Amino acid sequence: MSAAAELYLTRVLDLLQDNSMDTKKVDWPEVRRRAFAEAAGAKTTADTYDAIDLAVAAVDNPHTVFLRPAQAAEFNPSPEAEAPDTGVPPPVPRGRLVGQEVGYVSLPTTDRIPGYAKAGAQVVRTLDASRPCGWIVDLRADSGGAIWPKLDVLAPLVGDGRLGAFVDADGNQAAWALDKGRLSVGGKVIPKDLPPSIETGQDGVEDYVTHNAYVLKRPRPPVAVLTGPRTASAGEAALIAFRGRPESRSFGLPTAGLATGNAAYPLHDGALLLITSAADMDRTGRRYVNAPIAPDVRVAFTDRDMRWGADDPVIDEAREWLESRPACRQ
Repeated sequence: MSAAAELYLTRVLDLLQDNSMDTKKVDWPEVRRRAFAEAAGAKTTADTYDAIDLAVAAVDNPHTVFLRPAQAAEFNPSPEAEAPDTGVPPPVPRGRLVGQEVGYVSLPTTDRIPGYAKAGAQVVRTLDASRPCGWIVDLRADSGGAIWPKLDVLAPLVGDGRLGAFVDADGNQAAWALDKGRLSVGGKVIPKDLPPSIETGQDGVEDYVTHNAYVLKRPRPPVAVLTGPRTASAGEAALIAFRGRPESRSFGLPTAGLATGNAAYPLHDGALLLITSAADMDRTGRRYVNAPIAPDVRVAFTDRDMRWGADDPVIDEAREWLESRPACRQ
């Protein structure tokens, strides 16, 4: 094996062993032995990819993934590359009134983060002018991305305090908290503009969050959260932020089952290693891992039901519950 290939494979194995939340379940001496045997004679970094796949399989976590350079470029395109002009605007949160007294907010995946939180915060403010007595948060099309812009949008609905936490392999917790619009994780406030990461090489993001301190005209409302099989990763974290909150209930179908936190490690040849480093935990101390989260009220639906303006059985069920709450019966 060449020195370059050996250094590359060793670095990836070290990253997996040091950062995976599943590291204690893995026989690392045996995994390393098998990986180096697989990569015997490797001359280039690409010659080690099959060995890395073997190590990732040993970790046995569906959220931990090794992406070859072409896959990594598709997953995280270069900022210099022009996005194709499809005529369709980037997905951002949107909302409407359901009936006269229920606000409805739909959160998509945070594929393109700039402007996401700002647009979502404006949706909530606009709907709140009608003084909704209850709110629906629709996460059925939210397959992940970044959690903090989502929680920034939802800050007026979820309320101040501890929202949840990340828990690593040693049981260490980094709490998600909200204080007058300022989100923090492990005591560190999420900045409005995200600087470039020296550790991972990820680019910075302007307008990452807004520090959304808006106060609803009718504070502490009942909230119905809608979920389905496409609700994944950061979408599941948004759901978890409402778990244990008073006057909150979820409706729909079980989630995808990826309620864990990932760290991204770009490699010098263009490949990308995504390592599941922590499990999600709600405010009550319940820990979530890679298993679907069942809703409080199961309601079947189809993609056709989710079309904007369609007769949606999940929204109907959620609205009925909201309108039965004391806040909506005054």
